[in-house]
Amino acid sequence: MLRLFLRVVCLLGVASAAFGAIRGTYNNHFAIEGDYVLLRRANSHNKHLVSAAGGPVNFPLHLEPPECAKEPGKPLIESKDLIHDMHFDSGFSLALKIFPSLKTTWEARYLGGLAWTGTKSRHCLENLDLDGTVRHHTLDYQFASRVKAIYDSNMYTWELNFWRHITPRYTDYFSVSWLAGLRMFDIDEKIKLYFHKDHRTSRYRVKTANDSFGLQIGGDIEYNPYYFLTWGLVVKVGGMFNRDKQKTKMFDDNNTVEIRNIDRSGSNFSYMAEIYPFIELRPTKHFFFTINYRMLYVGAIATADQNIVFHGTGSVLDHGGHIIYHGLTAGMQFNF
Repeated sequence: MLRLFLRVVCLLGVASAAFGAIRGTYNNHFAIEGDYVLLRRANSHNKHLVSAAGGPVNFPLHLEPPECAKEPGKPLIESKDLIHDMHFDSGFSLALKIFPSLKTTWEARYLGGLAWTGTKSRHCLENLDLDGTVRHHTLDYQFASRVKAIYDSNMYTWELNFWRHITPRYTDYFSVSWLAGLRMFDIDEKIKLYFHKDHRTSRYRVKTANDSFGLQIGGDIEYNPYYFLTWGLVVKVGGMFNRDKQKTKMFDDNNTVEIRNIDRSGSNFSYMAEIYPFIELRPTKHFFFTINYRMLYVGAIATADQNIVFHGTGSVLDHGGHIIYHGLTAGMQFNF
């Protein structure tokens, strides 16, 4: 029995040496990481864009009028409809990492190539209105027969981080690190509405642009059950100076008459938060596989849906927009 016990202990020791997290660190000088990114732009301020006019209804008496003719004022196109139509879009992420020591890492990362589009169209003979009072005294934005709405959104971001590993990575079952760095966002959006009435088509467009730059801090905690496998959680928060602008153009009478021409810019304090659980697989010391599910929040910026105004003059620049991005990232890291 004692001999059997000693054999079991020896086998456990061999298994621990072969698979345990305390096998050792990876002494690399620098690394290059490339990732495939699949993200979705979510969240909406839900502005009403197109509503039912309620008449006139030029239908034969024996035919049932469409729903939009029965309920005047009912929202027929909302910004949340366009956001919902923005499906997951593919992009990429590139990173350069430098390892001065086992306890420090410098990281430069870029995430981009992302563009989302949401569209919605409605047909209702002479029963589509632009929501709000700005449609009054226009030709094409009252009792239109067809409307098409398009929402375009683009984003890229880069960051420069200094990581301090309180416990060196991969050497113990648990590793904790903190980071301090710089973060930049470029977020551009555009909403376009095309109103078709008789033989005429007129356009209403709102365009916003944001350039945000600031500081971020954060950290991660990792669990290393085996020397070739790690999973953990990364959290980042930051505050940024945001420079934004809003441009609005509204044309009537087949795009021959200018109703609105607004061009405003400003600045404000914006903020961000990012969190993602991740898994890292290391078959050899020369390359690693990584996968995570990223949730990114950017607040206090100018979004197109927040800045589309159908009452009064519309000459505003609203910084109260916020966006959530979420999705999957997977790639490889090559070590040198």
